[in-house]
Amino acid sequence: MNILNRISLRVRIFLILGALMFITLWGGMIMMWYTYQMEGLLSEIIDRRLAAFQGAEALEIALVNQKGFVSYYLQDADLEWLRQLGEYRQIFKERLNEVKSLANTEGEKQAVEAIESEYLRYIALKDTVIKHYQSGEMVTGARLHKEVRKNFFQTLQLCENYKAFHKNGIQMAKEKSSVQ
Repeated sequence: MNILNRISLRVRIFLILGALMFITLWGGMIMMWYTYQMEGLLSEIIDRRLAAFQGAEALEIALVNQKGFVSYYLQDADLEWLRQLGEYRQIFKERLNEVKSLANTEGEKQAVEAIESEYLRYIALKDTVIKHYQSGEMVTGARLHKEVRKNFFQTLQLCENYKAFHKNGIQMAKEKSSVQ
């Protein structure tokens, strides 16, 4: 005789219901675990992007804070302006190092390298302008000063693009999380 024939219909129904309850509870627990894992992953992605966005914004602010000091120096030849410029350059370097440490993808690293490269050209040209002003070559300094402005805005645009990249990444992550 088969073992199933020995078990009453009532016991079989309870076994089937018990198995269904077990499968349902186990499936629910797996879904809860999966939901928490996805939430944690999404939070990590958004937090990383947010930190990179804030770093890019701080980099942009540190760059903007450098603007005008050479013009101020030209007006009154006070070396305090150049000292303050040096402080803001140091702040920019610190922010740049922070942004570098947050860059994970190859595209992010290339974008940060482009910012750094353009910034180095900017400060080299700005230092040349300062030397011209200090040596009394005002016309040459003024001509180069216009080039410095172009370089400044190129660097600023690169910072803005990097910031927009991370802003878009945060927005996309939010949209994906709300759709699913």
